[in-house]
Amino acid sequence: MNLRPVRWRASTVSRRQLFSAVLLGLAGFLINMLELPLGWGLHFIFGNAIIYALIRVLQPQSLVLGIAISSLWTVFLWNHPWAWVVWVCEAIFVALLFQKTSPVRRNVIFWLVVGTPLLLLTYGAVMKMDQLSLFLVIVKQAANGILNIVLGELLYGTLLALNPQQRCAAWPKMKVESFVTTLLMAVILIPTAFYLALDAPGREQAARQETADILEYRLAMSNASLDNWIQTRTLVLRMYAKEEIAGSDPWQGAVLDDLSADFAKISITGQGRTIRWPIEPSSEPLSIFRLLPDHRALWGKQHARLVALPRHWGQPVQFALIIPFVVDGEPGIIAAQLRDGVLPKLINMEVRGPAFGVLLVSPAEGVSAFTPAAMPWLQAFKALPAAVRTEALRSPVFISDIGYGRAIMSDLRKAQMVKAAKVADLPEWLLVGVAPLAPVVNTSRQMQLKLFLALISFIMLVTIIALPISRRISLTLRKISQSAADLTASGAERLAMHGLVIREVNEILGTISSAGTTFGQERGALASYQRRLNSVAQHAPVIIYALDVVNGAKGAPVYVSESLEKILGYTPADAMEPGWWSHAVHPEDYQSCVQAFTGLEPGKVVNVEYRLRHKNAHYVWVYDTLSVESNPQSNALEAVGVIVDISERKSSAEQLLQADKMTSLGRMISGTAHELNQPLNFIKLAASNLRENTVRGRMEAERFVPKLENILAQVERASAILLQMRIFGRTPKESPYPIDVKNAVEGVVQMVKPQLELDGTRVTIVEKGGPVRVEALPMLLEQVLLNLLINANDAIRARFSASDTAEGRITISVERRGEVAAIMVADNGTGIPADVLQKIFDPFFTTKPAQEGTGLGLSISYGIIRDLGGVIRARSSRNGARFTIELPLAGA
Repeated sequence: MNLRPVRWRASTVSRRQLFSAVLLGLAGFLINMLELPLGWGLHFIFGNAIIYALIRVLQPQSLVLGIAISSLWTVFLWNHPWAWVVWVCEAIFVALLFQKTSPVRRNVIFWLVVGTPLLLLTYGAVMKMDQLSLFLVIVKQAANGILNIVLGELLYGTLLALNPQQRCAAWPKMKVESFVTTLLMAVILIPTAFYLALDAPGREQAARQETADILEYRLAMSNASLDNWIQTRTLVLRMYAKEEIAGSDPWQGAVLDDLSADFAKISITGQGRTIRWPIEPSSEPLSIFRLLPDHRALWGKQHARLVALPRHWGQPVQFALIIPFVVDGEPGIIAAQLRDGVLPKLINMEVRGPAFGVLLVSPAEGVSAFTPAAMPWLQAFKALPAAVRTEALRSPVFISDIGYGRAIMSDLRKAQMVKAAKVADLPEWLLVGVAPLAPVVNTSRQMQLKLFLALISFIMLVTIIALPISRRISLTLRKISQSAADLTASGAERLAMHGLVIREVNEILGTISSAGTTFGQERGALASYQRRLNSVAQHAPVIIYALDVVNGAKGAPVYVSESLEKILGYTPADAMEPGWWSHAVHPEDYQSCVQAFTGLEPGKVVNVEYRLRHKNAHYVWVYDTLSVESNPQSNALEAVGVIVDISERKSSAEQLLQADKMTSLGRMISGTAHELNQPLNFIKLAASNLRENTVRGRMEAERFVPKLENILAQVERASAILLQMRIFGRTPKESPYPIDVKNAVEGVVQMVKPQLELDGTRVTIVEKGGPVRVEALPMLLEQVLLNLLINANDAIRARFSASDTAEGRITISVERRGEVAAIMVADNGTGIPADVLQKIFDPFFTTKPAQEGTGLGLSISYGIIRDLGGVIRARSSRNGARFTIELPLAGA
């Protein structure tokens, strides 16, 4: 994003600004998803800070758009849109009002004047939030909003200090008021936010654990109470049943009075008799067969248990106590139906603490609420998945009815903890305890409210004291600035300045004043040195220039010497015009120059040859040397270059290159003449034969056409040899382009083959790994290869002269080696002596007689390969010499 400072006007926002605002908003949205939990529905979010960091750069419309996108996460986080509305109103207020004050102060004013009434209206009047939670939300939202501005200011200051890629240099600087207020607020807010984030999860977990412990304790007490009651009633009912079966009943009335408080019906079966005792005369007798079809399986057992009675739809669940007993060695069974209020009374014991609800759960019978406190959660528990119910057997489970449009803080305040336990005396039934979290939530929020109120108090105090402190610091810095300006102008002595409260600043002023005399002397020496440099730059036969380096490439020139006009006809003012250098470079050299001057960094030196257009419209060859250095004061990159006119040197080099070509062609003339002599003799004989046949009147097509085709083939053969020599002999004008190395090799072999065959030398071409392409001119590469082939053939001929009759062989190999193309030319000639090997690429060095060599072939070849960005090396052994050429692959 390329952002520039703007002043707001009632105009259309640029697309770049809108695009930047959308990107910042999306980034803020993602950061807001990493909210900082403070416990029980409270969160801090920080994504808005990256948009507020550019409050001085973005237009107000773009700022509000970015905040609107970034704050959308609050709709998903808190299940209502009102927080988003408040954040957008905050952005509008901060962007448009009180522009002369710092952004932090503007934000404090917003929460005092607008933010608090908005939260009272939306959270209080619309969502009906309880008073404690409402006050906590107000102070938390205010602290969060101010913290976002503070973080944004810190981020903006960091960007100004680091100035990445020189993009922030033009951004407005922070005022002293903003800087001081931001630092003071950061010292208060950032540690507090991290303390709350680290402390709140532990406190919330502790509160939940406390409620869970209470649940487990109460469930254990309920189980113990139920077990104790079953044991006492089992003992009494067994004694009563034995007396009834035996027929002796001395205390029947007292026992029935005692049992009637807990049981509505009793049925006793034993020794072939069934005794039903309806305590209430109008009640239906209790049938053990209807109650427990498999009751005989319990006969003779020792343990009593509770069972649920069959019920009709809509009726509450009723329970009966089943007790096995033995009379005179024969088993029997007792079934006693409990009255409606007995079991709830036993389970829901009176215990101090929050309200405690009990549910009885059975897969067959469903869910029953035994206490009024559990009634509101009866349906919610029925809706729980089976996996959650199973989890409740192992550990307490958190249940909350959170819905969109309601405050999540209010919903969490109404949350419950649920714990289940098996009942040993009531198989297949679970005892489920429900405990509200409201007491621990209220306690935690009261503590948080006190902490946030203290934080807001500090914020207000900082807002009040930051203004006079910043004004005093601003006055001090202005005096320092004025002192430095006076020193720069005249090097005056120290001014007497009163009212400075910072000792270090006072020392700085003294140091500046005492440096006045030294500064004046050094300025005079610098002016003298500059005059000498200007004299050298004006009269030297080179062009000296300096420029800035921007993003690793050449930037605008800052200095060009007067010698530019002598060499190229332009004035320094012409060279300062934007785009002058780009238009002056020859079109064929432009891309290579741009590539050479890319990736500039400190210490790098660039050397390049190219053509610049003279003011008179012709082109001048120049050698440009550019050195890059870093400015120690600003760390900005600067470059100094020297341009030298090399037109005469280039012309001489081209003449030497052409002369070397002509020399090579001259050395091949005998072989070429021999090669051309064969097709010419054939053409002569064929033409004579045709003339004879014509004179005799024999004009059959069958005899004429083959002879004519042979003549044409021999003419094409001779033409190909002459064309290759003509192409090779011309002066190259075009720029390098990708070529196939093998094609260049074959072209040279075709041209030199007649001479080699005449001398008895065999040439072999080997291509390894497929086609190899390099960036070069075919004629230049061919000239290098031709020089190597001729030298190899000369070495083989020298071996023949030494009476060595072995066949002469030259092998040309082409292959890839990583990012380079390698061309090897090997021969089985005499080789190169070690003392000669070190000098073979020197200009005018030769071991041949004067009439056979100029000493420029290998030197020119070395220069051609170097200009193409490659290297050429030579090795020698008893079996001959081998030259290796390495060139960068095309496109590498």
